[in-house]
Amino acid sequence: IILLLLSQIFFTNGVYLFCGGICLWIIFSKLQQPFKPSIFTIIFVYHLIQVLAGVWLSNFLGKDINFRSEHTGTATIVAYAGLLFLFTPIIYYQNKIPSISLEGFKRHAYRLSIERTFKVYLVIFFLVNTLGGFAFLIPGLAQIIISIVKIKWFAFLLFGFQALLKKRMQKQFLFFVLLEFSLGFFSFFSDFKTVMFFGAFIAIVFLRRVYLRHVIITAITIMALFYLGVLWTSIKGEYRAFLNQGSTSQTVSVGKEDALSKLVELSGNRPESNFDNAAAEFFARLQYTYHLAKTMDRIPSVMPYEYGANIGRTLSFVTTPRFLNPDKPKYEASVKASKYTGISYLGASSGVSFSLGYFADCYIDFGYYGMMFPLLILGFIYGITYFYFVRKSSPNFIFNYAVVGAMYMEFHAFEADSTFLMGRLFATLLTFFLLKLFFFPWLYNHLLIPVDGEKKSKSDRQKEEADPLKTIS
Repeated sequence: IILLLLSQIFFTNGVYLFCGGICLWIIFSKLQQPFKPSIFTIIFVYHLIQVLAGVWLSNFLGKDINFRSEHTGTATIVAYAGLLFLFTPIIYYQNKIPSISLEGFKRHAYRLSIERTFKVYLVIFFLVNTLGGFAFLIPGLAQIIISIVKIKWFAFLLFGFQALLKKRMQKQFLFFVLLEFSLGFFSFFSDFKTVMFFGAFIAIVFLRRVYLRHVIITAITIMALFYLGVLWTSIKGEYRAFLNQGSTSQTVSVGKEDALSKLVELSGNRPESNFDNAAAEFFARLQYTYHLAKTMDRIPSVMPYEYGANIGRTLSFVTTPRFLNPDKPKYEASVKASKYTGISYLGASSGVSFSLGYFADCYIDFGYYGMMFPLLILGFIYGITYFYFVRKSSPNFIFNYAVVGAMYMEFHAFEADSTFLMGRLFATLLTFFLLKLFFFPWLYNHLLIPVDGEKKSKSDRQKEEADPLKTIS
């Protein structure tokens, strides 16, 4: 690892690669712990990739990192520092979760019925896929509906953990992995990536040591994903135009068979000469330090710092119901991005949206150093709520891991606008708290298999239900 880090310095823009490697080493080694939820490991790694992609883009084009903005290098270093502030509280709460052995992990898995879990997943799969189609048809309930859709991924994770630990119904689990992946191509928002994130969540939980075979498998996987990412980037525009039939709406107006035929047609007609252009576009879309850099270009030289007013508007928008404020404006991420970057972006009326990114939102208010404090506060919000749901969702931590995995995966992206992030976080926490009170107890009892001969006093059961992780030996 040391040799790999040092070698980065000799690449173009090597100091930024080296700093990214140091950031990865510090946070990943503290955050990822065997048999503990890996949700924030995935969030961190994807954030870091989106920062590093700006450096990779510069190197791929053979240019200095500041070729598009004089502050890109500064934005990259600031992003690394911001990740350290954001994830430090999360690491603190991750360390508070007691260490768990594989045997303890299996014991909790065998408390649940995999057959009943599979049936619950099937029911939720069909109900949620139907419900998801109505999310944006009922604006007042869209946030709640989107949060409820996460229940499908909770059931997916719960079934997946049991399939792997019990070595049963693995074919059924693999079938639904492939089905979720395939169905994602029929979504305007490229949802095929979602099942990959949740699959990674399950796999990383079991990571105890890194062997050479892991490195080789990871390298092959990265190369395959890079090729697929470039291919998808090259056809995405045409494919989405086909899905919405040239309209400006972000909807699918064709059948699944037609969509699949078009996808196969586009994938097979890509000339190899376009690969370099598509690769550059792939890196450009993956990275998200550009908006932060362009914001630094304009603030404070063109526009002054806002000293909390920007975040204040975000909190006001998120916490004020529309029925209390009929004049509440429509959420338009592109408007904010255009204002602070100076780039004229199209908006929802054209069927697109460009977000500024919540790191840039923090910079707008407080500058290089002050922006670290809102990120630190957000880290504590993540950490406190994460620790609560890991401990309190049920007396079974397999169940609880599935809960937190489903809850927080939505926040994996560095580019999330602060209004979107805070709105979704508020709706998610509210929804899952209500589920924890009224739905999870019934569901857990439905899935539970009583241990033969197990006899516990009422007080012992109350203690276990109060904090199941304290019962782990």
